[in-house]
Amino acid sequence: MRRLLWLSALLALCACVPRAFAADAGVSVPFDGADTMGFDILERVPLRLLSSIQGKPAPAAPRVDLAEAGKVWGNDVQIAKLLASHPEPKASFQFAVIGDAEPGRFPWQRIFAPSDAFRKHIRRIQGKNADFMIQLGDIVSKGVEGNYVKLVEFLNAEVRLPFLVVPGNHDRSQPNGEADKNLFKAVFVKTDYTFDYNGWRFIVLDSADRRLLPEQLSWLAGLLETRLPVLVFTHVPPGYLRGLLVSPMTEKGYNMSGYFDEGSAEFRKLVSAAKVARVYFGHIHALGTAQVDGVRYVLTAGGGSPLYPLPPGYPKRKTTHFLGVEAGPWGLRETVFELDGKSHPLF
Repeated sequence: MRRLLWLSALLALCACVPRAFAADAGVSVPFDGADTMGFDILERVPLRLLSSIQGKPAPAAPRVDLAEAGKVWGNDVQIAKLLASHPEPKASFQFAVIGDAEPGRFPWQRIFAPSDAFRKHIRRIQGKNADFMIQLGDIVSKGVEGNYVKLVEFLNAEVRLPFLVVPGNHDRSQPNGEADKNLFKAVFVKTDYTFDYNGWRFIVLDSADRRLLPEQLSWLAGLLETRLPVLVFTHVPPGYLRGLLVSPMTEKGYNMSGYFDEGSAEFRKLVSAAKVARVYFGHIHALGTAQVDGVRYVLTAGGGSPLYPLPPGYPKRKTTHFLGVEAGPWGLRETVFELDGKSHPLF
């Protein structure tokens, strides 16, 4: 009898396995930033077996055209939308900064990711007085077509405010090592860009490859020759911040991994000499600040990505959140908005 049961289970498994490798034919699902078909065989088979048990999926919905998406969601297009929607000068204005939003490439990583946090952040921001949003990268778990299709569907359904994106390492064709940004560029077009808004200069720098190249630094140097206060946005923090980031409501510095070193020293000299008002970045899933050479740095990477248990040497202030920033003649006022509805000043 026991052998018969084992044989029945084996036959059921064999019947399911071919479907585990079949092309994904399911109906379009809400964006979660993760493409299960991008997993290797050990992750793919169990997930396909699970879907087989749950039943046959419905016919696929028409897929969005990623090249066409760039005409809507390109960073240059969104900047033009922002400037057109607020043509009159303002004494002060508000915007939101959202950190890493990808919920984890693998199922075991998603255990640590809050449910649907990115969507909840977007909806909450759009219920406030923000003029626009800047997302700091890692908006998808891996830069493959399926993830970007889901992302564009999500943006089309949810986002009404001007929405700017910084490239993160997960947004490339591979999260680690050498990779391309072809799909990111198809949807968001520019990876390094700048704009002036109500007397402030915004600069986005692509550090997704964990470096800043000489041509990027030269471009940055030219942009910093301005009397406007400057805000810089990038994904990976510069290496000289090791041991200096402090969690809000503590006084302890943390020596974390996950920095870029190539171009880091030159970047420090430039932003310090220009006395930029703020440098915002993500990549490390935590919340923290640092002060170096008179420049304030803000780590904000709680846009919906997993909040892993962190070992000693990492900030203990882990929270799913976004920043609300008000800019005016007095400078900047930053508020942390947490997923549970709480809010408090950054520092």
